[in-house]
Amino acid sequence: AYAASASYRMANEGFFEGTDYDAKSFFLAIEKKINNNHSLNLSALYGQNSRGKNSPNTQEVIDLMGYKYNSYSGWQNGKKRNSRDKDVEEPLFILSHYWKISEKSSLNTNVAYQFGKISNTRLEYNGANNPDPTYYKNLPSYYLNYHDTSGTIPIWTPDYANADKNRIDFLNNSQINWDRLYQQNSSKGYSVNALYADVMQDNQFTANTLFNTQISNVVGFNAGLTYRNLQSENYQEMIDLLGGAYLVDNDSFLKEEYGDSDLNNPDRKVYEGDKYGYNYIMHANVVDLFTQFNFNFNKINFYLGQNVSYTDYQREGLYRNALYADSSYGKGQKISFENYGLKGGATYKLTGQHIFNFNASYYTKAPSIRNSYSNARISDGTIDGLTDEKVFGTDLSYIIRTPKLKGRIGAYFNEIKDATEIAFFYADGIDVQMDDDTSSDFVSEVTKNVSKQSMGIELGAEYQATKTIKITAAANFGQAIYSDNANVYLNVDSRRENGLNPMVNYGTSYIKNYRIAGSPQQAYSLGIEYRDPNYWWIGANANFLTDLYLDISPLLRTNNFFNEPGQGGAAFPDVDTNVAANLLKQEKLDDIFLLNVQGGKSWRINNKTFGFFASVNNVLGLEYKTGGFEQARNANFRELLMDHASG
Repeated sequence: AYAASASYRMANEGFFEGTDYDAKSFFLAIEKKINNNHSLNLSALYGQNSRGKNSPNTQEVIDLMGYKYNSYSGWQNGKKRNSRDKDVEEPLFILSHYWKISEKSSLNTNVAYQFGKISNTRLEYNGANNPDPTYYKNLPSYYLNYHDTSGTIPIWTPDYANADKNRIDFLNNSQINWDRLYQQNSSKGYSVNALYADVMQDNQFTANTLFNTQISNVVGFNAGLTYRNLQSENYQEMIDLLGGAYLVDNDSFLKEEYGDSDLNNPDRKVYEGDKYGYNYIMHANVVDLFTQFNFNFNKINFYLGQNVSYTDYQREGLYRNALYADSSYGKGQKISFENYGLKGGATYKLTGQHIFNFNASYYTKAPSIRNSYSNARISDGTIDGLTDEKVFGTDLSYIIRTPKLKGRIGAYFNEIKDATEIAFFYADGIDVQMDDDTSSDFVSEVTKNVSKQSMGIELGAEYQATKTIKITAAANFGQAIYSDNANVYLNVDSRRENGLNPMVNYGTSYIKNYRIAGSPQQAYSLGIEYRDPNYWWIGANANFLTDLYLDISPLLRTNNFFNEPGQGGAAFPDVDTNVAANLLKQEKLDDIFLLNVQGGKSWRINNKTFGFFASVNNVLGLEYKTGGFEQARNANFRELLMDHASG
């Protein structure tokens, strides 16, 4: 037997300006039945995707330019060019063996190999001004929020003339000026502006075997063993020197003696196609074993499962970074995690039409590679006190199945404890606690002991009103919150006169009961579908989404928020608690109403089926926000208050 498919999707521009899209995919599977007990299957999947990304925008920028504005793109030689392209190309091959051991037992063994790379481009401005049109100094708010800081307490003194000048300049120069970047490079003789890519080149091998057997008429058993090995090389690649002859691989934002990305090759000239900036390989191994028993009786079925796993990570640095000369080059210390999990569930059939279902699980989980290292690009430093995540989940459902009505209503409760999260950004107004100096540095923010909790009620139903009309409904009424406070640490990638900044403990982050961002916490949907006997159909869905929140900054919710930098931990003298509470209030986004329409038609010709379908989403053309995040750069009360002075 064989199967093959191919697809192609493209767009010169998507909804947002400058967001081109090009995607190809191919799939092939061939299976050979050796005999009644054995068969082999070879599957190959190739997908290539290239797309222009769109910028996250502040409300100020949206008010000036509209929702479709994309600061990542600009015009070059009469064509739009996006500085932020994402390219994905990772083929996957799977070889599977199916073995029917007996009438009651089977074994399925698979080996898979995936390789390729993911790259994300962006502009380099090493020794030049930030080319982003929405850089905060280019916007009206930079002058509208201007303060006289000569006294003890800053006084708001908005500069309306310069604010209006900035507004006009921004409206006239709202896109990346590619020509100016080329001109700056030409005047220097080498590149101070360039386009590079952050590349992740993966090679992953996976093998697993799955055993299934029916021990008796009542008891079934299945088990599985999986091994996965990953080697992921991560580096910067020079894509386009933008007319310059070369770029010097030295960070101009650091002192000269600390700017080299590779002390083994200092002041290196970088040409197109070269790797530079950072280069390391991450090695990872995962072994996972599970077993599960299934018990089936007339009225009740239940299962019990358990698993154990082992995970290890090891970073191999290919560059000796000047900031971390002793901890960036060569293979670092291997870190490992041993985990386990338990799960169980039961289904009770009151009748054939009325069913109750219950599931519960508890397991531990290794932190991700990203959340295990303070800044893996330039150092082998791991997060101190790194622990496994603890995950608990349970749900209870009632299911109804009648000739006309099918539905489920359920309640769920999930909790995650001891999670670690890491974020990277530039921060102003932080006290690095080494020399009482206010810094403006690139930092990694490590939030430890994160606890999350989600609970809610879900409903799904389908009612066949007539032979041709079907009505569907779905709802989720939930709440997802941080269930406890966390701890925040900052790792500052810079040097002071007396040495490298250590990981700084900012103490408790008071995030308990803040909402978790990422998706609406309440969602409701109602749909109707008509299917004609002549093989065409049309349907519509109305969807209402609410309780969608911005992602909060943990750093802003530490005591550091109220401490005046450079004053040994003393609090600001001008803190108004009501104003502070308003600044730290989590922003809730507007409710969203979406109307979607779908339809299709099929034909049966010579025992073969042909058909097409079409869908139109957001028929009413509603413009809405899908999410967002708080800035963390202005990390104390005074800086944030000044930033919000004009509203």
